[in-house]
Amino acid sequence: MTMNSKVIVSPLHAYVDEQTTIQISGCNPKDKVRIESSMLDQKGNVFKGCSTFQANEQGEVDLSKADTQADVAELFWAAEKENTRHGDYFFKSDASEVEIELQIKINDQFKETVQLKRYFYKEDIVREGIHEQGIVGTLFYSASELAQPAVLLIGGSDGEIQEHAAALLASKGYTVFTLAYFGQQEGVPKDLEKIPLEYFYDAVQWLKARANQEKISLIGYSRGAELALLLASTYDEFTSVVAGAPGAYITSGLKNGIYAPIPSWTLNQEELPFLKFKYRFAQMFAMVGGMVKKKPVSFLSIWENSLQSPEKIEDCRIRVENIKASVLLIAGGQDQIWPASQFATQVEEKMNDQNVHVLHYKEAGHFLGFPYALPGMPANVNEHVGGRLIMNCGGSKSANAAATNSSWNELLNYLRDYAK
Repeated sequence: MTMNSKVIVSPLHAYVDEQTTIQISGCNPKDKVRIESSMLDQKGNVFKGCSTFQANEQGEVDLSKADTQADVAELFWAAEKENTRHGDYFFKSDASEVEIELQIKINDQFKETVQLKRYFYKEDIVREGIHEQGIVGTLFYSASELAQPAVLLIGGSDGEIQEHAAALLASKGYTVFTLAYFGQQEGVPKDLEKIPLEYFYDAVQWLKARANQEKISLIGYSRGAELALLLASTYDEFTSVVAGAPGAYITSGLKNGIYAPIPSWTLNQEELPFLKFKYRFAQMFAMVGGMVKKKPVSFLSIWENSLQSPEKIEDCRIRVENIKASVLLIAGGQDQIWPASQFATQVEEKMNDQNVHVLHYKEAGHFLGFPYALPGMPANVNEHVGGRLIMNCGGSKSANAAATNSSWNELLNYLRDYAK
């Protein structure tokens, strides 16, 4: 190992979506340089990644050029949970910074450790917990700018409020309210069952008044995307709607995080019809077999079976043709949770291409975009959900990371045009 080798990593403190550059000099030509990354998710799980490079004839590894950014980014998105056979989901929902450790080794000998911090918001953004007028969530807004475009952010079937994503979006110039509607937060139901759409309407009115806006933008993901499209087809309150991994039908509720034959939503105190799952013995046998062997399980076949007769499930289709706002759909062709790409195409057709924009990522899975996937964080493919069940969410880490980066930029461009 060369004793006078030098490591420069920049920036040490930055937003999570900012690029990182690494420069290592003073090596011998063709030295093997190994960079290892390590970070903790919100549950304290350790995720690690690594990349190996060869010093050039000048004894340098220069990862500061545009064509090397993919090599640096891989240290973050490719990180896997330690001691797991199939990886795991990097859990993050609060807005605290992510601490990342980079360890540099030259010819397998330790050289230096560099500590990074990646933020979702800084001191110019205010975080305010909201629990008033029956509305529960967290508001992020600029401490200095007034009358910014307002965004209502709704999460999916995990019941989490996505504070980290809301904070990052607020840092881009928006007032963002991430709304709780079921789960573990005080003041909302534990299960996704018979949630009144009027609750969301009231939250919209509250946000409009707070942000001094006539209309707002709406972002939802997975079950939150189903809800976003349902709300926009019911209420003319939105300038734009973003539906990530979207659904095209109203689906059943959840008990203890598991699908159950109960209504998810009500309107005017009436239960909205929902899609009933149809199971085949072979499907259930395959899923149980996967659980016994602790292999990732796909849920896609259940949807294929349940959607075979569109005319029989028309009553639970979301009436997206009634939406007056602009719509952005983001879907992965390898989604194994539900057929999001098929749903996105159906929504586009029902809206007759009127003010609808679609991002199809052929090789990506379910977790491919904001707010559940952000640049600079580990990409997710599988999720251990308890017991022996490992959900295959689809795609690959590289494909999901590429879709995340692309869709994040597309989302920001879309909001600049339509969130007014």
